[in-house]
Amino acid sequence: MQQISLTIIGGEVTSMHRSFIKKSHIVLWGSSFAVMTAALGGTPVQAAAAEAADSGAEVREIIVTAQRRSESLQKVPIAVTAITPETIENVNITTVDDIEAVTPGLVFDNGYLFPQMYIRGIGVVTSTPGLEQPVALYVDGSYMPRSNGTLFDMLDVSSVQVLKGPQGTLYGRNATGGAILVTTADPTNQLEGKASVEYGRFNHTRLEGVLNVPASDSVSFRFAGLYAHDDGFVKNLATGKKVRGTDGYTLRAKMKWEPSSEFSAVLSGEYQHNTIKSGAAGRQAAPAPFCVPCLFGAPNAPGFYEVSEDLTVTIPQRAKSVALKMDYTGGDISLGSITTYRSIDWASASDVDHSALSLLGFRGWFGGKTFEQDFQASSSFGGMFDFLVGVQYIHDRAYARQTLFGGLFGIPKDVPEIQQIYSDGIVTTESAAIFGEVYITPVENLRLTIGGRYSRDRRQNTASVSPLGLAFFAPAGSPSTFTEKTKYSKFTPRFVVAYDAGAVNLYASYTKGFKAGGLTNRYAAGGSPLGQENIESYEIGAKFESPDRRASVNVAAFLYNHKDVQVTVVNAAAGGSVNTNAASSRGKGIEIESSYRASDWLTLTGGLAYLDTEYRKYENATVFLIATDAMNQPIGYVAGAEDLSGYRLPRAPKWTFTAGADINIPVGSSWTARLTPNLRHTSNYDFVIGAGGPARNDKQPNLTIVNLSGGVGPTNGNYEIGFYVDNLLDKKYYTHIATSTFGYEVYAAPPITYGLRLKARY
Repeated sequence: MQQISLTIIGGEVTSMHRSFIKKSHIVLWGSSFAVMTAALGGTPVQAAAAEAADSGAEVREIIVTAQRRSESLQKVPIAVTAITPETIENVNITTVDDIEAVTPGLVFDNGYLFPQMYIRGIGVVTSTPGLEQPVALYVDGSYMPRSNGTLFDMLDVSSVQVLKGPQGTLYGRNATGGAILVTTADPTNQLEGKASVEYGRFNHTRLEGVLNVPASDSVSFRFAGLYAHDDGFVKNLATGKKVRGTDGYTLRAKMKWEPSSEFSAVLSGEYQHNTIKSGAAGRQAAPAPFCVPCLFGAPNAPGFYEVSEDLTVTIPQRAKSVALKMDYTGGDISLGSITTYRSIDWASASDVDHSALSLLGFRGWFGGKTFEQDFQASSSFGGMFDFLVGVQYIHDRAYARQTLFGGLFGIPKDVPEIQQIYSDGIVTTESAAIFGEVYITPVENLRLTIGGRYSRDRRQNTASVSPLGLAFFAPAGSPSTFTEKTKYSKFTPRFVVAYDAGAVNLYASYTKGFKAGGLTNRYAAGGSPLGQENIESYEIGAKFESPDRRASVNVAAFLYNHKDVQVTVVNAAAGGSVNTNAASSRGKGIEIESSYRASDWLTLTGGLAYLDTEYRKYENATVFLIATDAMNQPIGYVAGAEDLSGYRLPRAPKWTFTAGADINIPVGSSWTARLTPNLRHTSNYDFVIGAGGPARNDKQPNLTIVNLSGGVGPTNGNYEIGFYVDNLLDKKYYTHIATSTFGYEVYAAPPITYGLRLKARY
């Protein structure tokens, strides 16, 4: 069945926005009350449920692995958003960042060359080697350590799960914000295949194919491939060409060996190659004196979807992985092993001044290799006691070469690298963890979970710096090559009390999480290492489901205290900004997700997430102040400091509303027409801490995005002729805004895009 999403999240509103929110509350609470009534046996909705049941409507059980074992979504005592393959297809989720359209509490920011994931306001803006994001991403059970490798196409994906809040035990590696679990389809014993062809605006082309072949009773293969291209939607006035386009492909092969019902092994290999035209491609959005290039005669690009940049490059990214997953079940004990090798290489480039002048440019080459080994053992005694234990080992070697050039330094972009400002760095991480949970059922329907994880990380940074790099950015006498080491460790517990009352499941949990620090100075030795950050979270939840599973409401309320938050502050003694653990924050909120299948042809879902966050202590936060001359007239921006204690966390909208429907209408006796609208609304939020400084430019205003897809085809689903429209209302908005010493820089999001799609399956 198709899953549809309706999600709402709440917060600070303007007077114009208040009427919309008031109406949204009426609709939301009305629909949520109706669904809850159905789940609890209320008469009006129960009657509708009986009518729908008579027509054959049913909802299949959604299975998740949020606790490293297969369980019903409605039984697991964790706030989870589960996204099915039907939702991925019908809502047109093509890359991992698209899942925010159906996930309350999740914000993706992809304005830079790497995605930034935030759950419940917790995230970080960095691609520094050795510094992972606090929202952990797992693909087929394997941890992805680098943010640049997380923006991938959703090829042959069988499920996506978003685990909200710190994951202190089972998925607890650096997961202070939460975790995203992506699972690709394994081979089956059926001969089957599917293919899709898509063409749309900006020469968007997407070809996808999957073939599953059983070779024998115990061996089967699955092959998947994808090619995607678009020309880009931003015009560079300096060159007359389109930028922000992409071109790439993904190939994956899997082999499954299942000699018996007790044992199975899946060997997989994947290769990805993508290119991006001219990187982030931003523009200056303010006139002089707040646009430094304008002072040198460079005009602003006048159009919303226009830039004017002299640095035009094609940015490649290549990734490959090999994994072996083995599972054995003998009686009441199950054993599992995942072995993964992954490598990724990518280049990065940015016209830092965002103008046609060669004032300042950046180039970088990044990558790394990761080996990971996971073992776990679990029981299914079915009595008073069960357990799950495991170990995780990761060896990661990340590298980075970063160069700066331009007129500000007197360095043209085409001089040899030895004459540029550059730093080379290799960060090696060895991480080991042991984790486990015990599940105790002292009386019927009452379950206690006691768990813990001990994590230990060791990091080593070896760097070399060019002579010009030392001259501009390092204290006098600094060595050109240096090596530094640091280590981190933490025990993080988890306690849960859950009660199963049939149609209602209640739970309360207490969890601690931590994120390791790192070595971040690229140009000089002797800097203080970045310390680890710590979080503790309290959550209560309730999950309601009607007996026929057609109606459900899941509610979670949470409170967290976040200490030693990794942030950037101004440090005069260090001659600029440094990464440190200067801040503490807190957050609280409520999230509701509901689903109701009214009939064979209509399914609705709904949710509410309210998020209230603030920095409890954040002194000397790095911001950009308005510089003035002797006559107190503005002359641009200058780096400075501000006390942001009491300010809201970035990318943490108080209100988010998403709504969707899956409508399937019979056409004749053997055809079906499908229509899937989806809406997401967020209240305003800051892109960066403190919105960039007293000017408060770096804000996302209230935003509503509507997407639509549909199609028509035989009821058996063998093929569909369809269409898609993203950003149906053609809203002009930004994926990122940043104030800097060069000005007020903006990165446009795509305008309305549309196209046709043909899908077939066998």
